[in-house]
Amino acid sequence: MSGSDNLEGDYLDHPDKMKNSNTVEALTEIENTGDTMKGSFNLNDLRDLQVLLDQPQKHVTPFETYISYQVSTKTSRIEFEKQNYVVRRRYSDFEWLRNQLALCYPTLIVPPLPEKHSLFEQIDRYDRDFITSRMQLLHRFLNRLADHPVLSCDKKYQAFLIDTPVEFSTFKKSFTGFGLFGRMSESLQNMASSYVAKGRTVEFEKMSEYVDKLSEKIHTMEKIGQRIQKERTAYLQDLQTMQPILNQWQAYEPNLSEGLQAIGEAANTCAEAQRKLVENQKPSLTVPLHEYRLYTEAAKDSLRNRDSAQIDYEVHMEQLCRVKAEQTQLETAPLSDHPVMFGMNMWKSPEQVQQQRMQQLEAGASTLAQQVEASRDKMECANENLRADFERWNQVKSRDLKSILQEMADLHIQMYEQVCSGINLWTDSFRN
Repeated sequence: MSGSDNLEGDYLDHPDKMKNSNTVEALTEIENTGDTMKGSFNLNDLRDLQVLLDQPQKHVTPFETYISYQVSTKTSRIEFEKQNYVVRRRYSDFEWLRNQLALCYPTLIVPPLPEKHSLFEQIDRYDRDFITSRMQLLHRFLNRLADHPVLSCDKKYQAFLIDTPVEFSTFKKSFTGFGLFGRMSESLQNMASSYVAKGRTVEFEKMSEYVDKLSEKIHTMEKIGQRIQKERTAYLQDLQTMQPILNQWQAYEPNLSEGLQAIGEAANTCAEAQRKLVENQKPSLTVPLHEYRLYTEAAKDSLRNRDSAQIDYEVHMEQLCRVKAEQTQLETAPLSDHPVMFGMNMWKSPEQVQQQRMQQLEAGASTLAQQVEASRDKMECANENLRADFERWNQVKSRDLKSILQEMADLHIQMYEQVCSGINLWTDSFRN
């Protein structure tokens, strides 16, 4: 997304510009009063719905401390009354939205939210670097929703973008929708956790295997990246100590002064190139890769929800088959073979007992047939939704991962070009 790329570039250029407030009403900037962390829409972005997240503010009240973000929306869609909206939202609002979308669209791959705490280290959640990283991921989350053909039209998402804080709070409290799987019984949910769908098609089996392997590969890349980052950081520290040592050496051997100075300058150039690469590793590779691993978990959730729909259908189908089997048994077995029934049936003849049981089974079969039909429709709907959304997600995933790796490759090229320039200066000084 060109709009999000532009915004993230602004954030990285100004990582320490954010607002602070002592109360919710009174907001004051803590630094750089003339230049806040503010993004802008990309003029070349032609999408009909664009979302911009910027200007974090820290709110301190007698009851809690939290960060809010400004959400700006630019749209040409007819369902919006205006073309531009500006509201403020906090992280819990994003959580509510994501949970509601996942509940209402269980077989769509709802984009993930950034985790509540730091991904790889324990830091203050009000630390500027942490807030900047979270803001980038929340911005990406909202724009992923804006690009989704179904989720972007949801009323809850639209309310998130345009309602004032008071209106949105009222909307959240009054909303009681459940969605496709919201009314699934607790017993069926417990069964789904241990029950394996019997007739899972090859298509969805391959989807599940692909997502599992992708998640493993991304996790492996994360671990390798962390190890390389650790080694590169140690190497940077060694490079940064070279020039001071060489400067001291020059004092003892003046005849080597020119060569030692050239080596020191080359080491300093290499250190600067390494420093840029180390600083860009986290926002350019580590955080995006981790976000995509969370995205694969969202895909796994959608696959599990599809399996739950199939389990629902299979459970009702099995119940209907048992009822029909009992009906057939009662119709074909002699009356003398029927078990003796006591209680309310002890004064009835075998013919009356059989007739009563047949009526109960017939009523149960009719109800179960309706449930089977409904669960079959729900399963087919789930299959079609996941099939279409998985294809869309796969295309977006391929594009995003390619962009992540290309950006990292470009950073390495820039680093090596800078290193080569330093080494060339060193060799030129020796030739002279």
